[in-house]
Amino acid sequence: MKKLSEKLDSVLSGLSPEDLSLCRVNKYPYIFTKSFYFLEDGPEIFKLKDALGFPDYSFSKFEIEKIKNGCQQILEGKGFRKQYPISNLGIKSFYKLFELFHFELINQKAIKLKNGHFLDKITFEHIVDKSIINYYNLV
Repeated sequence: MKKLSEKLDSVLSGLSPEDLSLCRVNKYPYIFTKSFYFLEDGPEIFKLKDALGFPDYSFSKFEIEKIKNGCQQILEGKGFRKQYPISNLGIKSFYKLFELFHFELINQKAIKLKNGHFLDKITFEHIVDKSIINYYNLV
């Protein structure tokens, strides 16, 4: 697996100035780093290193598998832009993904798409630094 900085640089180098701004506002480098180490270390080692001990008992095995999928999509640059949402997680697993990163749900706005799917714009607040982010989930 490529080193963290190489993978992050690879994603960031392909972004427009507008997307780079969204990236910063939505704490993408932080979330990317957490995703990278969750996949690299696995849930048990990640939990030992995590300040809040996540993923804890409230994360089911099913959700852990969904979270792995979500972390992989984050490493591909998905989630912080409406045009490139995270997909195939469902709503609850999407919430658990961001709980893993120490964010709590503040608001959710669903947009019905022509194909019958919904694009959720979900606003989260970091439980420690109180920063606000928006991420997109295709359901």
